[in-house]
Amino acid sequence: MTSAPLRLRVQKVDRGENQASANLPVARLWVDTGLSHLEPTYDYLVPQSLDSHAAVGVKVLVDFSGRKVDAFVVDRLSTSTVGNLKFIEKVTSPVPLLTREVMELVAAVSRRWGSLPSEILASAIPPRVQTSEKSVADLPQPDQSVVARGKNPSHAFYLFTPGENPYQTMASWVKDRSGKGGVLVVLPELREVNSLAQAMSELGLVFSVLDASLPRSTRYSNFLKVATGTSSIVIGTRSAIFAPVVNLATLVVFREGSESHYERRTPGWNVRDVAIIRSQLASIDLTFAGFSPSSELSLLIEEEAIAVRGKRGKVNASSFSQQHGELLPDRIFTPIREALKRGSVLFLVPRKGYSQAISCSSCRNVALCQCGGRIYFGGPDKGYICSLCSSTTSQWSCRWCKKSRANLLGRGNLRFAQEIGRAFPGHALFSSDATHVVDEVTSPHSIVLATAGMAPIVDGGYEAVIILEGDNLFSQLDLRAQERAREAIMQSASLLSATGKALIVVDISHPIVAGVSRWNLSPLLARELREREQTQLPPYVHAVVLEFEISESATFISGLKSAISQGRLPESVRVLGPTRLDGELSRVIVTVSRNQGQELFDFLVTYRRKRGLAKKSIPSMRIDPYTLSHSL
Repeated sequence: MTSAPLRLRVQKVDRGENQASANLPVARLWVDTGLSHLEPTYDYLVPQSLDSHAAVGVKVLVDFSGRKVDAFVVDRLSTSTVGNLKFIEKVTSPVPLLTREVMELVAAVSRRWGSLPSEILASAIPPRVQTSEKSVADLPQPDQSVVARGKNPSHAFYLFTPGENPYQTMASWVKDRSGKGGVLVVLPELREVNSLAQAMSELGLVFSVLDASLPRSTRYSNFLKVATGTSSIVIGTRSAIFAPVVNLATLVVFREGSESHYERRTPGWNVRDVAIIRSQLASIDLTFAGFSPSSELSLLIEEEAIAVRGKRGKVNASSFSQQHGELLPDRIFTPIREALKRGSVLFLVPRKGYSQAISCSSCRNVALCQCGGRIYFGGPDKGYICSLCSSTTSQWSCRWCKKSRANLLGRGNLRFAQEIGRAFPGHALFSSDATHVVDEVTSPHSIVLATAGMAPIVDGGYEAVIILEGDNLFSQLDLRAQERAREAIMQSASLLSATGKALIVVDISHPIVAGVSRWNLSPLLARELREREQTQLPPYVHAVVLEFEISESATFISGLKSAISQGRLPESVRVLGPTRLDGELSRVIVTVSRNQGQELFDFLVTYRRKRGLAKKSIPSMRIDPYTLSHSL
């Protein structure tokens, strides 16, 4: 008789997955629901097995309506007012990626731009690389207690002067301030980050770089060093404004008016306003540094909320008016030739490329491709190119009169290079733009053509800086045109040598000439602000751009007017539009006075949330975008 095999009794041990932690068993989370009409904050139970890991600032995985979604722990509580709570399923990352200071900032920014914390966190925290966490998982967590500081942090705008190297100046600030706490510098472009990094390395500073162009593992490793307090000096581009720098005491923003400081993804926040919010919340000293302030900053300077700093400067500046649309007026040739005898000269050109469009020299019809896109001339080696479908041909003929002689519209730097090279033969010629960047020119007596902000460094400075088509720089259609022109001209003029001259092709009465000469833009800024104030345009108002299905815009405008008449919205609310866009969309711009903006933002958030809950289409929304002149 065969006996049955011996079976051992197995004792099951409760590992704590379904048992709540004895210590602060409730975790309040920001849950990435992916749905803008739902509340972002939910309570979950912390299982006993995850008690020591589910710290504030940690990323976790939870079940939300049958889906596994990411969330962040924003608080640990002893009780919740909600019953039947689910358990956190997993701690995704063992390292707290958010400090309490940054969480407070994210909450404020999400409300200011009518969005969810998860939308802000998508920009604030780089994609996770699990292998990068192994080296920091066992490090002691930084002290997140609030550092006692004065209630009135300093706010300033620093104007760089001619001959001053902005990167060396900012590097010296970082070195001086690093002994008082963490330092964060945010710049608009990677090449500027690299220039500052070089200047800081020369001073022996140890720092971390945060930029989306870095390899994922490098970017995440650098972020972890900051989050764990290993690195207290950070430089980077736009998203670095949310870097969880421990004990952050100093914040610097370079060229705050740049379009690169505006987040392209929804909800479209910008570095300047986020920096001001962060400074006010945590009493952080804030310095904006550049060559010309934006209109928003100009208004704060006028109201004395921001102090202007910098050395006194003066530039030998002259204007040269165009009489018949010529590229270089007759009188400007002599000072350019004299400057080339002494050293190199810089030409600031308004556009890159060869031409922006072409028209028929016979019938003046603007050339269009079969697809409807505008055709431009890329140069003798590239031919005629469609700006929409990129189709290329070496020959072109007018679709209307069949003639093949093209008239170039909107000359770019490559076309300028040909014309200027013929006008001043015998000199090395360099062209620098965003596509082909020239960092440094060592050849003496060279001619350099550069688009805004792309001028290379010349040892000792340029003997002349020539601003081409100055009137066109200031006359572009969008509201930011004058800001861009001012900064481009001032930044170029700052590259002059001690004996160099600024030669500006612009109407002799234009105030930019006096502004450059005295290195003082105050009168010009005041005039621009008065124009904005009279027309009630930003920065005197907040502007919200919404895009609807065409059938919905009239109903929305009617409801908005009703809310104003009933006192549910401020009387300062003004509606512009609707304007029909391509396809089935229409665009509406809503403005409101500066001090009543949040009332409008909250109203629009509630409106969009109700539409979402009713399963209706939700209009896209951008609050205070970079420009109002085009669609979202």
